[in-house]
Amino acid sequence: MSISKYLAYIRRAVERLDTYGFAESIIFQEEIRAGKQAIVKAEIVLVDGSCLIIREYIGSKYGIEKLSYAYQYQDREGELIFRYDNAAHKPNLETPEHRHSPDGINLVNPPDMEDLVDEVIGYL
Repeated sequence: MSISKYLAYIRRAVERLDTYGFAESIIFQEEIRAGKQAIVKAEIVLVDGSCLIIREYIGSKYGIEKLSYAYQYQDREGELIFRYDNAAHKPNLETPEHRHSPDGINLVNPPDMEDLVDEVIGYL
């Protein structure tokens, strides 16, 4: 998949929140950089005041690779509901991919963007 097709896929997945009437506002930014890289930033405020924040730094030299990502969903007070990311931790985790929740950290693969949107819809 090309980087432009991947970016369009992310945009469509996020726009589903608006199509279904769940989004109060959507700020979506994408930047294609030299070296087959891109950055995606999105902030979606939902009708209940909760917020989904998406950050991806993508490489596409050998196919789409999420070099760095964070998908954070928080309530109207800014309290964490969940966050997926691949940030380094101390002590080190077995794998960089993980999910934070109020219950702790679980090692998981990053969700597909459509699955992420579905998970957020499940909380509404």
